[in-house]
Amino acid sequence: MGIGFADLPDGCTQVDSVDEPLELACELLETTETSAGPVGSVRIELGEPTDFGIELADVSALAVLREEHRPLFETLPGGEFLGVGGALFYGPFGAARYTRGRFQAEDGATLQRIRFFMVHPTQNRVLTLVYDHPVVDNADSAARINNHLLMLLENLRSSDDLQAAAAEGEAPAED
Repeated sequence: MGIGFADLPDGCTQVDSVDEPLELACELLETTETSAGPVGSVRIELGEPTDFGIELADVSALAVLREEHRPLFETLPGGEFLGVGGALFYGPFGAARYTRGRFQAEDGATLQRIRFFMVHPTQNRVLTLVYDHPVVDNADSAARINNHLLMLLENLRSSDDLQAAAAEGEAPAED
C-alpha cells in the first residue's frame, strides 16, 4: 500500500489477519470524558487511482462526499448513513475528512462505521481508515475519532518515511 504507522495509539494493537493487509484492534480507554469501551477494528482501504485531482479541503466537497459515501453504508445489511463530518482535519498527507454510519454485523450486532479518508501521499487515490466498533453513544464515537483516528492520522507515514525510521531503530506497523 505504500503506507504504515510510525506508532499506534494507546489501546490499539496490530492484528494478524488473513483478510486485511493491515488491521488493528482498538479499545476505547477510560479518560475523564469517557469510560472504557469495547474493542473495534481499524483497517485500511485504497480507492481506485484517478486521472484527476482529489480535493477534500474545499467545502463544496461535502456534497460530493455525501453522495459518494451514502451507498457505502446503505448497501450494508441494516445500513444507515449518518452523514459527512463537517470538520476538516490535516495530517501528514494533507486534508482529511470522515463519514459515518451504522450496519448489522454477521452476528446481528449493530456496529458503527467511521470512514476517515485522505489522499494517498504518492498515488492519486483515496486512502481510507475504516473503523468499525459497537454502537454506544455520541460521546463514545467522538472519543474514538479523537483518541484513535486522529492519533493514527498523526502517525501515518509513507513507506519511504517508515524505512528511514526503521533505519534509525524504530519498528513501525507497515504494509
